[in-house]
This record gives sequence, structure tokens and C-alpha cells, in this order.
Amino acid sequence: MIRTLDFNAFAAGTVIDDEYAAEGVAVSATGGSGQAMIFDSSNPTGGDDDLASDTLGGLLIISEDGDSEDPDDNATGGSIFFDFDYEDGVRMKSITFKDIEETAGEGTRMIFYAADGSVIDNQFVDPTGDGGERTVQLNVKGVARVEVVFQGSGAIDNVTFDDMGKNPMGGNDDPVAVDDELITDEDTRSEPLNVLDNDSDANGDPLMLTSATSTDGSVSFTPEGEVVFTPNTDFNGATTITYTVDDGNDGSTTGTVNVTVNPVNDAPVAVDDEASTAFDTSVVVDLIGNDTDVDGDTLSLASFSSPDGTLDDNGDGTVTFTPNDGFSGTATITYTVSDPGLLTDEGTATVNVGAGPVSPTPDGYVDGDDGDNLIDIDYTGDPNGDMIDDGDSIFPTPGTDDDYVRAGGGDDTVRSGEGSDTVEGGDGNDDIDTSNGDLAPDLGYPSATTDPFGYEGDSNPENDRDLVYGGAGNDTIRTGDDRDTIFGGTGDDVINAGIDDDYVEGNDGNDRIVGGEGNDMLLGGNGNDTIYAGNDPELIPDVVNITDEDTGGFSPDRNPNNGMDTVYGGAGNDVIYGADDADFLNGGSGDDYIDGEIDDDIINGNTGNDTLLGGQGNDSISGGQGNDLLEGGTGDDTLRGNRDNDTLIGGEGNDSLDGGGEDDMLYGGDGDDFLMGGQGDDLLDGGAGIDTMTGGAGQDTFVNVNAGDQIDGGSGEIDNDTLDLRGSAPEGGRLEVTYTSEDREDGFVTYFDEDNNAFGDTLNFVEIENVIPCFTPGTRIATPKGERRVEELAVGDRVITRDNGIQEIRWVGARDMTGAEFERAAHLKPVLIRQGALGNDLPERDMMVSPNHRVLVANDKTALYFEEREVLVAAKHLTGLAGVDIVDVSSTTYIHIMFDRHEVILSDGAWTESFQPGDMTLAGIGEEQRNEILELFPELATTRGIEGYTAARRSLKKHEAKLLTK
Repeated sequence: MIRTLDFNAFAAGTVIDDEYAAEGVAVSATGGSGQAMIFDSSNPTGGDDDLASDTLGGLLIISEDGDSEDPDDNATGGSIFFDFDYEDGVRMKSITFKDIEETAGEGTRMIFYAADGSVIDNQFVDPTGDGGERTVQLNVKGVARVEVVFQGSGAIDNVTFDDMGKNPMGGNDDPVAVDDELITDEDTRSEPLNVLDNDSDANGDPLMLTSATSTDGSVSFTPEGEVVFTPNTDFNGATTITYTVDDGNDGSTTGTVNVTVNPVNDAPVAVDDEASTAFDTSVVVDLIGNDTDVDGDTLSLASFSSPDGTLDDNGDGTVTFTPNDGFSGTATITYTVSDPGLLTDEGTATVNVGAGPVSPTPDGYVDGDDGDNLIDIDYTGDPNGDMIDDGDSIFPTPGTDDDYVRAGGGDDTVRSGEGSDTVEGGDGNDDIDTSNGDLAPDLGYPSATTDPFGYEGDSNPENDRDLVYGGAGNDTIRTGDDRDTIFGGTGDDVINAGIDDDYVEGNDGNDRIVGGEGNDMLLGGNGNDTIYAGNDPELIPDVVNITDEDTGGFSPDRNPNNGMDTVYGGAGNDVIYGADDADFLNGGSGDDYIDGEIDDDIINGNTGNDTLLGGQGNDSISGGQGNDLLEGGTGDDTLRGNRDNDTLIGGEGNDSLDGGGEDDMLYGGDGDDFLMGGQGDDLLDGGAGIDTMTGGAGQDTFVNVNAGDQIDGGSGEIDNDTLDLRGSAPEGGRLEVTYTSEDREDGFVTYFDEDNNAFGDTLNFVEIENVIPCFTPGTRIATPKGERRVEELAVGDRVITRDNGIQEIRWVGARDMTGAEFERAAHLKPVLIRQGALGNDLPERDMMVSPNHRVLVANDKTALYFEEREVLVAAKHLTGLAGVDIVDVSSTTYIHIMFDRHEVILSDGAWTESFQPGDMTLAGIGEEQRNEILELFPELATTRGIEGYTAARRSLKKHEAKLLTK
């Protein structure tokens, strides 16, 4: 704060030294008498009129002689010192000078010292002349001492400085607070009390009240010390107010006001009450038990009344309330509670009185319970009085027979009768029948002369549309006429949707679903479901299940759009029957069995190993994933195997078969079919008709081919396709293969009848690596009468041999081999020796023999390596030669010819062996044929006899034969 020493508080002649200690300033002087003295400028003394002033009042001078009666300044000057008792010093703001007359020296100046004695600043003051005044403005910080040096006469006034917010060190005492007393009543604001009136300050500082608080009430105050206390609600007794007083110089202290709050009686507080009772029943109501009194007084019931019943005082603050006759609802009791001082409060109690007995109100639901209920037209067990076909429905159509039945738990039997009903079976094995006996399909069915059976369409197709939820359990559900919606729920349900276009979900469980007449949407859901899109075959014949074409005894279907069903089997191994009209049948996941039956169906197996039957009509069948069996049946069908190893059977009609991926088997059947093997090693069987077959990628086999067929083996990185011509020649006729490409993969087959005349169209093929003609059987054996097919030879026929001329056949045997046997015993697969593969254009035509059948080889290598011109080599050991290969066939027959000795005979122009029995060969031909041989050659029953039936030539072992195939 800014402080000023104006020297006006002291009389003339007063010596100033510690008079300003409270301001933190000490004054001293040198020169003259060595005293700093007060000079009264309004009443000059000592004849010193130059110091007279009408405004300055007291001045500070250096006393010339120390005479306090006649103060006079020292004409020769001296110094006045101001020492400031502040920790950080002060900031000097200004000093006023009077009558500065310079007589000698450097002149009047001000020297400012820091606390350590160092000089901060040194400023000169110009003379004022006789009687003149000058105020010097300053801004010097950190000053601990100021020395004013006079060279002659002069005086000082109004020394102004800034204490920088600090108190003088040791220069200020805290004020002293004296406790006060205050009295007021409970819940009453006190009269004002000035707490500073008896407080004091040793330094005479003016005091100010800065805070006042109490824990038991609120306190308002003014800085001048006035305090008003308001006690907390209901508080009485002794408490205190703590206040803080400040002297404005950083001095403060706290004081206490001792407060006495006299108690005053408070009225009780009534708290509303609530009770309940049954109709026409009394109840005890506690009216004052929850009422309160802050003074803790004992309360009593002063009065009570109620317009809704009678009240009896029980003498303990409770009353007994008895409702008026017939009253129900909320009753009101008004009461007055009193304390001993007769102060009161009014309260209210409410009593909820239950309703009296009333007749049940129908809610629109015919409800069962958890027992085994029979809910039909005679059922009266609904708690609200709802009944079946009672004209009391509330929804969806009020006042009709459209019932809503909730059977509840238990094994219930529900017969909902007339109207469009909603039935919830709930838990249990329920039997639900919503049909009403009237069956009239929406579309009707016209009669015809050939079959007069017919009927009119439904005149009201919307009056029996039922919605059924089977719920949990093995339910049986029948809905009858009109478009119904059925959810079987969990469990193994039996569902018959009746006629018209129904929607059925079997949900979880192994369900049996019958869609009946109409275009139904049937979803099996999870489980192994059996779904009949048409009528139930176990109940009545499906008289409308007829084809769109003529059917024996019936005209064509005169309503081909009344059974176009959509069926999704869902998860599980499902059985689905499409019945009449064009259906969409989807098996879903699992190993499904689907039969489209009649008309043009779309069948999708999806995942799993499915069996898909198109039946009658032009069907479209897709197997999806899994090893599927697809059978088109009659009609021009489209079959797609898709992924995995599928079997496709076209059946009658001009069918289109696409195997898709993996190793498929395609059977075109009757008709001019199109077969596409796709990827994988496929078997393509064209069947009857002029077929077009494409193998695609993989090693494909074409069998059961005919004149006029078009065959494309396809190409790929691994591609070795086989055309198996066995059995394709006309009976008694023959065929001839002509190659049209250098790689012998393209060509055509010409067929000849038994008179050797060209027969039918040629079979054309491309990209076929192996062609198997009908040589086994079919291999031509040289006889005296010319070449004869081996399968035509019999015991007693004569054959040309290389070593012994013409010999009679003693025994003929045969073994039929199937594709399955070849899969189990791959070492038995036949060897195909192509024309010219043995050299010298031998054999004369392609020849197929068993793998162990030995062929005569005679060339320079045999003489070089084995010192024999002619040797016998098993066909399987010659596969190192070009044109000699083990081949895959679907089936073949191995035919054996045996003579009295082992012979070499001409087969298709090449020399090959006859049958030579041995231990292994006799063991492998079958017991019946072995017995035949032993009957003809009994010596072969012994080891010596077998060894005596020697080979016609040396037989090479496998490693020896390799020398001939290098």
C-alpha cells in the first residue's frame, strides 16, 4: 500500500526518531544539533519566515540548536535519514522540499541505499529559492534507507513510499477478539449483534469482519461486524458462531459467539397411509404409525372419517375400516393427528377395495391348460368363456367363427371347426384338425367325356384359411380347405395341409408333410423329413395326379397349374415326392431322395449323396455337391451332376446330361441324347438312339455306342480317352474302324450287316486315344475253313497250329470280367495290342488279350539274347513296345482254347499261345471249369501231369522280356 509521512500529527519542536515505527520508518539527522524536528509552517518561529506555508502544515527540519521552543533549521545544512523496516525494502514515490538555498558543496541531493548498504541511486534536487517548494517524483525500488543531504537551509514534507504489500517487520499486532453471547428461539432469526464492539487492535488499526460460520445454522454478516444467526430447522440447544476479524495490515484473529437456541414446540407431521382388502371385507388401518414429531412427542389420533365405509377406533392409533355395501375401488380416510401440546396435522389414508365377483369377459382366446384337453365345439374349459364356433371371436374378425385356440401344455386334441382359425398347439404331442369337412379346391376341375370326374371351384376361397403352430412335441396337423399356413415346431410332426395353396414349415424333427392339392410351399427344416407335394398316397389315390399328355383311361390334365409345388427339404436325409404338375424340389443338405414323378420338374439335390428321379416330363435335375444318382425317366430331361462322382441316367427321351466335375458315369438311355462328361475320368454310355457325346477333360471311356453317334473325347494335360466298340456291331455283322489323323485319334466307324453291307450312319470320333474293337470276344482264329471268331469255336472244331498242323479243340472255357472286378484286381485288366505293334504289320488288326496271354516273338533280338529264334512273352511284359498298352474297360470276357498239348495258333494274323494249364491257372478258372479239364486230362490232377504238359516255346520272365522292349 502507499504510505505518506506528512508530519502533521506532531506539534512544533517535536523531535522525530521512532514516532513512525508503526509505519515501519525510523528518522535520524546529522548536522546542527543532530536532531530531526517538527517545524510548523503555519506559524513560523526563529524568524524563519522562508518556511511559512498555508498548505504544508508540519515540516521536518534539521534543528539548528535543539531548541524545541523556537525551532529553526540549520543554515549550514546536514543530512536527514529515513530507515525503512521492510523485508524487501520499499518503492520511493515522492518527496516535497521547501526553501532549498544552496550555499556551498555539490548541492541538495537524495541518496537511496539497499539493505546491504549499497547505493541504489543518487539524485540531485535543484534549489527552490527563498520560500520556494518542489515535489520530486520518484520510482526507486528496494530502498532500505534514504539520505537527504542539505548544503544549506531547507525542509522536507510528504515523504511518500509503496510498502509493496508488506507489513513492517515487527511493526503490527493482530487484533484481539472477545467472545460474545447471542440468544434466539428455535426456527427464529436472531436480532443483529455487532461482534466487533468489544474487540480491539493494539496498533489502533480499524477492524473488519471477513467471515462468520456455524455448523447448526446459517450466518449473515457485514464487514462492520454485524452478525445475524438463523438456526437450522427444528434445532435447539447450544451452538457457536466462529468469526474472523482483520486489521487491514495482514493482522487477523478468530472469535466466538456462544449461541443459545431456546426450544419451541413443533406440530406433528402426518404421512399418508395405504392399505388393501378384498371385496366386502374389513381391514385394520394404522393411521399414525408412520407419522412423525420432531420433538419426539407421543402422538394420538384426534379425529377420523370416511365417506366410503365405517371406521372403528381401536385405541392404539389404528382404525378398523369396513367398506360400504357393494363398494369397490379406492376408499379415502381423512384423519387428524395431535401432540400433547395440542398441535395437529391432517393426513389421508387410501384403502384399495377389491372388485366383487363378475361374469367372465371373453378375450378372444380359447385356452386350454397343461392337461390333455379335447378342445372342440363342446369345450367349456376356457376361463373367459370363449368357445369354438360360438360366433364370439374378437380377432381377426369379431363376431365370426374365426377362432384363436391356445391349447397349452399336454397332449391336446383340437378340432377348431368352421372359419379361418389360428391354433397354437403348445408343448406336447398334439392332434390338431382345423378342417370343417368341406373340400372345394379354388380352381376346380372340369370333367371330360373320357373321365367324368370333375368339380366346381371354391365359391368362397377365403373362409377357411387356417394358421397352425404345432409347438414342441410330435404333433399331427390337418388343415383341409383353402390356403393355410402351418409351422410344425420341434418334434417329429405329421402334417397334411389339405387342398389349395398352402405354406408349411416342418421346422426341427423328422417330419412327414403332405401338401395336397394346390401350389404349395413346403419346407422340411432340420431332420430327416418325408414330403409329399401331392396327396397322401397312404390315404386315397391321387385322382388328379395325371400327366399333361394322354393317360390311359384319362384325358390330359385339364388343370396343369393346380399342383405346382415348391419344396425345400432343408438339413437332413429327406425323401421328397413331387406328384402332379411342374414342381420345384430342393433337397438341401444331407443324402436326399427326390422323385419328381409327373410333369416338368426342377430338382436340385444340393449337398449330400442324393438320389434324384425326374419321372414323367421334361425335367431339369441338378445334383450339386456329393456323389449323386440322377435319373431323368421319361421325357426330354436335362441332368447336371455338378461336383463329385455322379451317376446320370437319361432314360427315355432326348436327354442332355452334364457330369460336371470329378469321375462321373453318364447313361443316355433311349433317344437322341447329348452327353457331356466334364472334368474327371468319366464313363459315357449313349444307349439307344443317335447320341452326341463329349468327354471333356480327363480320361473318359465311351461304351454302348451306335451307328450315327458323334463322339469327342476332349483334350487336356492328362487325357487318354477310350472308345469301347464291343457289342456295337449289328448281330451277325461287323464294324470297321478308319482313322483320319496321323495320331490315330480321329476317325469313324463303319457298320456292316451279316451280308457285309454297310449298315446305318457312321460313328464319328475325335480326340480318342484308345479304340477297343470287339476282339475279346471277337478275336479271329485261323481254321482250315478260314478265320472264325473265337467265341464261335467249340470242342471238336479244327484249328491251324504252328507246330502240329491241324488240331482239334479239346476244351473251351470263358470268364466274364466286370468293371468292379477290375477295380479290385487291376492286374487282370486286358492288354490292347494295336495293328502292327509286333512288327511286320502284325497283328493284322487291333487285338485285346488277357494280361498273361503269351505272344510268339521271333526276331534277331530273341536269337541274340536267348539263342532261340522263337520265344513266348506275356502280353503284360510287352507294354514297353509302342502300341501295346493295358487299358480300362467296363467289362470283357476272357476265352480259353485247349488242345491235347500246348499249341501256337494264329490270332488276328499273329501267333499266340493256346491255354496251358498249371497250378495257378487251374486255381483261377473256377471249380466247374477245372473239373471239366481234369475229366478230359486226369493226369493234370497231379504235379507230374502238370509238369508233363510242357510249353510250346521258352517263356520269358519279366526281366528277360525287357530286353525285347528297349
